[in-house]
Amino acid sequence: MARTVKDPEERRSELLACAMRLFDEEGYDNVSVRAVARAVGVAPALAYHYFDSKEKLFDEAVRVYARRCADGFIALLEDRSLTLDEAVDRAVELAGTHDFPHAGAFHGGGAGALHDRLSLALCEEVRPHLAAALERDAAARGMAAADAGALAGMMVYGCIGLASGPGMPDAAAMSAARRYLGALIAAFRSPHHV
Repeated sequence: MARTVKDPEERRSELLACAMRLFDEEGYDNVSVRAVARAVGVAPALAYHYFDSKEKLFDEAVRVYARRCADGFIALLEDRSLTLDEAVDRAVELAGTHDFPHAGAFHGGGAGALHDRLSLALCEEVRPHLAAALERDAAARGMAAADAGALAGMMVYGCIGLASGPGMPDAAAMSAARRYLGALIAAFRSPHHV
């Protein structure tokens, strides 16, 4: 059998995509770097060249997956035709309706630790874009935005609790998210905020 030589980034992406599929289908505990290599059709040594442990493979797969899941939220926050309030409202709506791929691995029963890791990675992907949106909003109002990063962190990480758990986010959680995020933005815009 002839060996197929691919660009290193293409091979790396192929290994990550296969790893996500296997983590989804078989669960984290049942997947190894060797199993991913076998499924891709490469020698285990090549897979270990890119990822020297299952943990590193998983961490990178979660990071790439979180970025993919965050793309819709980021697009809303970077859309200059939307006000900050509109972007945040649409992001809450998207969170309630978004159907993430690999839902079984990260959102299914018994996936608490995996879901938590994904939630944190997703927050880290969205947080700087929300901070930039807050800074733009403050600049448009002629205000300083020194604590935009801290507020963005509070907003994105605070939504984890509203979106986690069986059947979440539900209508009540989405309503609460809109209310609390709106209150935080209003406080941020207040000339008296500390």
